Amino acid sequence: MIKKITIDDINIVNKLLQNIDENEIVSSDSLEHPFLKYIGYEINDEIVAILRYSVIYDRMEIDYIYVIPEQQKKGIGTKLLEYVIEESTSKKKFNITLEVRKTNIAARKLYEKMNFKKILIRKNYYGSEDAIVYMRGEYHEG
Repeated sequence: MIKKITIDDINIVNKLLQNIDENEIVSSDSLEHPFLKYIGYEINDEIVAILRYSVIYDRMEIDYIYVIPEQQKKGIGTKLLEYVIEESTSKKKFNITLEVRKTNIAARKLYEKMNFKKILIRKNYYGSEDAIVYMRGEYHEG
């Protein structure tokens, strides 16, 4: 089940985040930040996935999504993305963006299944690895 991350969840969330970035830390301040939103997915009262997104004026950006390896390929990532898409629709945000490593094929397949479209490549964004930027919604070059 999807839940909003609270102060009570900080320790477990920070433990999960060590798997994607040892410098990423959720604090009580970040939970209260007006632009940052944290959601998790619980199974048997245990958080097994986390997604952070930012609400930036008329758009949303998914900053990261992490599902523990034992729970991958069970639709949890899809459910978290569906939540963000619903939030986008209900808050009248016009698009959702995210970026992903070019080699992260599983994530790219998920985003494409959820109607995210590739809009650009950031060369060597992750050191020697490219990032692909995806968007769901309207795209206006400017």
